[in-house]
Amino acid sequence: MCTPSLVLLVEDHVDSRELLEEFLTMEGFAVETAGNGQSALERLSRLPCPDAVLLDLMMPVMSGWELMRHVREDDRLKQLPVVVVSGAGNHQAMPEGIQGTVPKPVDLTELRATLARVVSAQG
Repeated sequence: MCTPSLVLLVEDHVDSRELLEEFLTMEGFAVETAGNGQSALERLSRLPCPDAVLLDLMMPVMSGWELMRHVREDDRLKQLPVVVVSGAGNHQAMPEGIQGTVPKPVDLTELRATLARVVSAQG
């Protein structure tokens, strides 16, 4: 039996995080969650590298923009596939290294397709 792909979901809005976690679990992913970039960095330091990160950009404590800077400076994490899930403005001006974007409100069909593309590109 195959191990499910691991997704780190980084979202500060509790209801959105819980709904996305439930959706991802139903889609067959193993899911870890974090409520901000700092919490995500802590999880990344002790977890095996996830197959993908779903990242909100606008969060307290440490934004998704700041988290991306830390990730890209870390040799172990710099190739980590990241999909931005955000209502933050211009999705054309995303941080370097983003493999996909899904605007909020999230279209689950679009999220499913984007995540499938990103995870399959890793394997």
